[in-house]
Order: sequence, then C-alpha cells, then structure tokens
Amino acid sequence: MISNLFSRTPLHQHADTAQRVLGIAALPPESGELAQLLLADPAPEVRIAAALRCAELAALASAWDAETDDSVRHALAPALAKALARTQDSAGAKAILEAQRCTDAIRSEVVRHARDAERRRAAIAAIRDETAVVELALHAEHAETRINAAERVQTPDGLRKLAEAAKNKDHGVARLARQRLDAIKQRHGQDAEADAVIAQLEALATEPGPILTAVIDLNRRWQALDLSDDAVRLARCDAARQLIQTRFEREQNEQRAKTQFERKLKEWIAALGTAAPAAPDALATMRTELAALREEALARSDSAALTQLDEAEQRIALWEEELKAHAEAHALVIEAEQLAAGTSIDHAELPARWQALSRAIRTHELTRRFEAALTTVEQRRLAQIQATQHEANAARQQLHALLHAAEQALAAGQIAVARTAVDQVKALKAAASLLPKPTTQRLGRLVQQLVELERWESFGQQNARNQLCERAEAAATQALDAPQLALEVQKLRNEWKALDQQYAGVPKALWERFNGACERAYAPAARFFSEQAAKRKEARKRREEFIAAAAAHAGTLPGEPADWRAAEHWLRDTDQGWREGDLGSVDPGAWKKLDAQFKAALAPLRDALSAARDRAKAERQALIDEVVALAAKAMERDVPSQVKAIQARWQAHAKAFSLAQRDERAMWKQFRAACDAVFEARQNKRKEEDGRKNEHRHALQDLCAQAEQLAQITDKDEQEIRRALRDLQEQWKQKAAAADPSLRDLEARFGKAKTGVDAMLSGRARAREAAVWQTLAAKERLCEELDAMVRLGLSATDAAPQSAAVQERWAALPAMAPAWEKKLLARRDAALAALSEAAAAGKYLAQIEQGATARRESLLELELMLGMDSPPEFQPQRLALQVKKLKERFSSAASAGALTAGERLVAWCAQPGVADALDRQRCERILARVEQTR
Repeated sequence: MISNLFSRTPLHQHADTAQRVLGIAALPPESGELAQLLLADPAPEVRIAAALRCAELAALASAWDAETDDSVRHALAPALAKALARTQDSAGAKAILEAQRCTDAIRSEVVRHARDAERRRAAIAAIRDETAVVELALHAEHAETRINAAERVQTPDGLRKLAEAAKNKDHGVARLARQRLDAIKQRHGQDAEADAVIAQLEALATEPGPILTAVIDLNRRWQALDLSDDAVRLARCDAARQLIQTRFEREQNEQRAKTQFERKLKEWIAALGTAAPAAPDALATMRTELAALREEALARSDSAALTQLDEAEQRIALWEEELKAHAEAHALVIEAEQLAAGTSIDHAELPARWQALSRAIRTHELTRRFEAALTTVEQRRLAQIQATQHEANAARQQLHALLHAAEQALAAGQIAVARTAVDQVKALKAAASLLPKPTTQRLGRLVQQLVELERWESFGQQNARNQLCERAEAAATQALDAPQLALEVQKLRNEWKALDQQYAGVPKALWERFNGACERAYAPAARFFSEQAAKRKEARKRREEFIAAAAAHAGTLPGEPADWRAAEHWLRDTDQGWREGDLGSVDPGAWKKLDAQFKAALAPLRDALSAARDRAKAERQALIDEVVALAAKAMERDVPSQVKAIQARWQAHAKAFSLAQRDERAMWKQFRAACDAVFEARQNKRKEEDGRKNEHRHALQDLCAQAEQLAQITDKDEQEIRRALRDLQEQWKQKAAAADPSLRDLEARFGKAKTGVDAMLSGRARAREAAVWQTLAAKERLCEELDAMVRLGLSATDAAPQSAAVQERWAALPAMAPAWEKKLLARRDAALAALSEAAAAGKYLAQIEQGATARRESLLELELMLGMDSPPEFQPQRLALQVKKLKERFSSAASAGALTAGERLVAWCAQPGVADALDRQRCERILARVEQTR
C-alpha cells in the first residue's frame, strides 16, 4: 500500500483498457494479479491478454468455468490446453480433462502438446467426439499417441475412415483399424449366426419329425460362438432350449404311452389264440375289446396297430363264419332227417349243399347222420323209379311194334296205314320215356319219308319237273356272267337227277324240253370259257417270250465294266413287269412252271449281283476297319484328315454301288460309330489335358492364396514366415517350371503376394525400430524428470515418491540395445544418486550446467545431419557449426568413422540436462525424422 502511494500506478491496474493490456505483458505467468485480471477484469480485451499470458492452471480453469464471452473463451481454450499439458499436477489435470466443462478441442490440444504420455492417454480417454479421435489418430506427432487414439475409435464408419486415411501414413494405426473392423465384422457374423441358431431352435420346437440330430448340431454351433456378454441372446437360447426340452418330455410321454398300448395290444392278440372259442358270447366280448383298441389306435394314428387289429378282426370274422357254418351244417342234417321221416323222394339238392360246406365243418357224426337220411330218401326214390321203368318198358315194346308196322306199310305204299301207325307211336312216346337213339332216328326217317310222300302225292312229280323246265328256260334269258350261268345250269341238272332218284318214270318229251333249255342257257358260258382258254394260251406264249428276252438280256449285264446299279434297277423293273405288267394271266398250274423258268433265267444275274454286293460289303467293312484302327492313334495331327478322306471314299463307294437297305443302314451305323469314336477319343484326350492344366492351375492358385494369407499373419515370428515363404517359392519353382503364357496372371499374383510378405516383414522391422526410438525418448524423458527434480533441489524424502514412480515407469518400458541401455542407465542412476546424496547433487548440477551448451550444439549437429531447419535464434550458431564441419571435411584430421544421427541422438539422450520447451520440440522433431530415415 505504501509503495502504491509513492509510486505510479502499475499498468495492469490502469483505468485504460489498452494500458492494462500492456501491463499484462510485464506480469509473470504465475502471478496472482494476472489470475485476478483473468477472472475479474470487465474488459474482454484484458481478459483475452491475461488468458494468453497466464500459466496458472487453477486460474485458467476457473476462468473457463465463469467466462461467457465467446472471444475470451476462444483465447482461454489454447491457454488452458497448454497449462493442462505442462502442469505437474497429474490428478488435477485428469480431473479437468474428464470434467463435463472441458471440450474435445481442449483435450485434442493437450494431446498435441503434452510431453507426458500418461497425460496424453488421459486426454484421449476423455474425448467424446469420435471425429476428434480419428483426427488425432491420423495426425498426432507420437506413434504411441496415434495408437491410443486409434484404440478409442469404435464405430465402423470411423474405423473405415481411419484405415483408409492411415493406409499410407501409419501402418500400425491402419492395421489396428483393420483389426477392429474385422473384429466388428466377426462380431456381427457371430450375432447373425447366433440369431440363426436361436431361430432354428425356436422353429424346432414345433417342427414335425425327429429333431435330435438338428438340436445336437445347433448346440455345437452355439458352443462355437462367444456370447458370454450377450444376456439377451443367452436368454432367448435358454428359452428355446426349454421349449425343445418340453417337447422332448412330451414326446417321451407319448412314446411311453405308445409302448404301453403296443404291449396291451400284443397281450390281447396273444390271448386270442388260434382256435375259435366255443361260446358265441366270447366272440362278442372280443368284438367289444377290438373296438376299444381300434379307437385308441385311430387316436394315435398307429398304422401298424391298425393292421394288426385288421388281422385280428379277420380272424374273429373267420371264427364267426365257422360257427355260422357249423350251425348251417347241423340245420342241413336236421332237414335231411325230416325228409327221410316223410314220404318225399326228392332230396331237395341236399348233396350239393352238403358238398358246398367245408370239409372241416362236416364232422364224422354229422356226415353219418346226413348220409343215413339221404340213403332212406334214395331208397324210396329208387323204388319209385323201378315201378316207372316197368311201365316205360311196356310202352316202349308197343311203340317198336307200331313203328315196324308203319315202316312196312310205307314200303308197301300204304300211306294211310303208315300215317295211323305214326300217330299211335307219337301218343305212346311220352309213356315210353327216353327212347334209344336208333329208335329216334328210325322214327324221324319214317316221319320224313311219310311227309315227302304225302307232299309228292299233293303236288306230284309232273309239277316239280315242269318247274325245273321253266327255270332252265328262264336262265337262258337272264343276263348273268359266265361262271354264274354255268353254276345255275349245273344246279338245275343236279335237281333233275335228284328227282330221277326218287321217281324214275319221266316222259321223254319233258326230258328233251329240259335238256334243250339247259343247253341253250349254257351256250354263252361255253363261248366265254373257250375265249378264256385262248387268252390263257396267248398269255402263256407272251410270258415264254418274256422269259427268253429276259434271259438273253441278263447275260449281257455282268460284263466289264459291270454297272451293278443299272443291273439292280433292271432286275427290279423286270420283276415288276413280270408280276404287274400286261403279259396276261394263266392258270395256276402253268403259272408255277413259268415262274420257276423266269427265276431260273434270272438266277445267274442275281447270283452275280449278290456276289458284287458281298464284295461291296467287304470293301465297306474294310473302310470301317480303317477308321477303327485310327482310334488307337486318335491324337495324331493328321488323323482328322484321314477320317475325312475315308468318309469321302465311303460316299463315293455308296454312290457307285448301293447295298440292301438293311445292310446299308447297319454298315452305315458301324461306320458312323467308328468315326464318332475317333473324334470322341480326341475330345476325351483334350479334356484330360485340360483337366491336368486346371489341376496345375488350381495348385498354383493354392500357392498364391497361401502366400497372400502369409502376408496377413500376425501371430508368427519373422523366421517362421520367411521359412514358409521359401517353401512356397520352392514349390512354385517345381510346379511352374515350364513357361506357360496362361499362367502369367498367377505369376504376377504370386509375385505380388511375395512382395506383400516382404512389405509386411519390413513393416514389422520399421515398427520395432520405431518402438526402439519411442522407448529411447520415453526413457530420456524419465531421466529429464529426475534431472528436473535435482535442479529443484528436492530433498531425498520429498523426491522419494516421484523417484519410485519414475523407476516403476522405467521398469514398464522394454529394454533397448545393451550399449544404449547402459548409457541411459548411467544417466538415470546418476540422477537418482544426486537425489539421495547432497554431495552428489552438487556435482550432478554442475554437470548439467556444463553440458547445456553441448546439448544445444548436439541438437544443431543433428538438425544439420538430417537436413532440418533450426530456430531463427540459433542461426548464427548453425552457421558457425557449418563452417566448422566444412573445415573438418577438408582437413586431414577428418574422422572416417563419424557418428550417425541415431548414435548422436543416443549420446544426447545419455547426457544429463533439462531441455526447455523449444529444445524439447526440436528433440521431438529430430526423433520423428530419425524414425522416418531409419
């Protein structure tokens, strides 16, 4: 207060806003006045300037919570991010990063500027917007940070974007994104498979038929899935399994009931036995039980049980029929006994009805009773028959006497006496019963003769012969053809002869009239038959001349050269002219002789033609044999042309001489089959060659696929991968030894797969090298933290927790090369010793102060070696160092074994010291360039 009274007002307390802004530049970043201005100054410009100057995390956080002006918040965001990145309060920084008021932009800035890897991980873990995480995974400076950010990406779209963008930038991030995408895809596949299994399990609960095998297969598929964290699907699966278990229990109960029913059915059928029961009531009981069992079988739809019940029903029906048949047999015996007790002589067809019964029913007792009753009836019938036969014999003797008298009267011409006797015979015929056949024939002839005599007596002989004469005269005027007319005249003469046999006394005038009429009627037929005879004689002469001409011409046809096709056509035309021409017809006897002469005349030509056909068939068979012989060498180049030449010869031969149709067809089928066999053999050979080529190509494709899979392997070491690649190359050389243009695409594919394996191995090597450099940077930062604690002058007690934390973090890092590890361990142990011993602390602080300049020069040398730009304030030192290096290059003292950039960087990391923010940025840039160069 007193100082304020005697001095001028500080600029940061000035009433003018612009002056306060200027005063802020003079305040220390950690001052309370700066924090007060940031929180309470009414001017946004002042608060913006204070935000850009302030380095106090608490003040920045409070201002961020209270500030409402967007421009001030825009300035506060990078300042708060920088404070969060640099603060030593890890717990407080983590709390702010995880707070709701912190934005993803601030967290992203913390990731970009924080030196502490743990701080960067905390910031990445707090980011909520996946787009920001993807951006960090693609453009963050540290590989570890990029990996951590990539691990936060969860959505498939984000992972695909990350994998595509990092494909040519960061193979580790791209590989992680692809792995996460594959895991999501696999998870989706598992979910789909699980849904399919659950749906099938739910469907099996109501599906008819056996389902045990399907359930076992679905359980196996379900057990192959990893769904321990999917409670919903697990519950659905358990519910579906419970439904199936309920169905199994229901089916088991049904099976048990079915077994009981089958056992009951079996016992009932066994109880039926094979013999019919004696009592009809037993059959009624069986019918009742059968109906009950049938009803139960129908309810179960048991076809086998219904079949057995049908058989049992048939057996019961058979027994019922047997009982009924026994009753019928007994009734038939009683009926026979009743007939025997009466006076009837008719057995009422009892024997036929008895024979219709089954032998098993006709027992000995019933048969004895039945035969005794029929015997009584039969004896009574026989007695009556004997009496009837005596009467019939007497009537038959009287009938024979009358018949003899009638015959004698008829022979004597006494027609009236004969008629009287015949009427008496007819009256006695019924009493005489069945007459012998000769008697019946005699009686028939007698009646017929008597009737004829009576008719002739009625009409007379004169009338009959006059009618024949009139018919003969009428035939002469009828317009009939000759054969019919001859038959009609022959018929009239036969009838006249029949009349002559009956009555020979015919007047001569009547005979002459009849004979003249017949001759006049037959005259046209006689002329016709004489003309036909003349025509047959002429036809015979023409056929004999035809035979002579054919024999003469046939002798000229087999000459040289023989035209067998013309000879065949001539024979066919000659046969047609012989049988269908206008040569005229002859009588059958002459036809046989002439036809034999015709065949004999043409036989030599036919034999010659047959021999020629045999030779032609032999020649055709020789062509077939030639084609068959070519089948053995079907793959020779000129075989198709040979087959075509043989086919041309076949066609020429077929045109020159034609065989019989059946021979032509059969030999053509053989020839065509032989030709087809040659071309089919060639086709089969080509198919075999194509099959071998395809098999060879598939083998090479398998090698390409194995090489491509080898490039995707992540769980094997490099030696195994290189050994597997060498084996694949050897197999490729063995299988692809011969150059084949069709395999160029596979060669390119195999080469691409091999390049992919080499690229994968190179990527692994680069990843290991990058990990080495990241480990080196992490251990150097741990050493720098210990050096910073030494510079702060912390006591051993105060520094113990932080030293222990540094050692734990050191132990968590992988080991480096022994030489590098030894140098960094020396720096770490020296710093730990300085923290635990006061004497060593002073010495170590002096070493730090002395090495500060050397460390900056080392950074300049590294920037020069790597072709990197240096900060503007170091340009004079860079120029001097360039001159020095140029002199050393041209001096004789230039060392041939100069250190590499990596070795110089290790030396810088092993040298004690605390780098400021600028040197730290330069170091990180150099480390990134070394990683890229390596």
